[in-house]
Amino acid sequence: MKAGRVAPTGVALRHYRITPEASETITSWAWGLADGSIHLVEIPDALFTFWTVAYEQGRSSRDEDVHRLRVEADRLWLLAMPQTERRDYLLDRLDEAARLANRPDVDDVLDEAWHIYLNSLDNIRQPIMLHPTEHGRKVA
Repeated sequence: MKAGRVAPTGVALRHYRITPEASETITSWAWGLADGSIHLVEIPDALFTFWTVAYEQGRSSRDEDVHRLRVEADRLWLLAMPQTERRDYLLDRLDEAARLANRPDVDDVLDEAWHIYLNSLDNIRQPIMLHPTEHGRKVA
């Protein structure tokens, strides 16, 4: 282990080293995964774990951007509609949210309908549905 790399914050990072043979083997496995000659389940458990964690962190690091871009795409999709069609589409979604909110376990149907409708704006092109966290909760 050698401190040589520096993070953007200026803090020195540890630099782990492996043997040249291990490096060559891991590199060949990586290219094998890329070209399909090796399947992920064939690599050692430790590298499978490393790959899984790295993949998940890489994917989740882009979640905010993906969400922002999806909302922007949906906004532009709505704006491409004629004004009356857009209004009718949004009112139909509000009606559907009210229908979903009109359940015996909901005390304040209007508040619940508004909550469901607002949640649906994150995925405006999909049908409105109750998410597991919304279903079955009482609105105070």
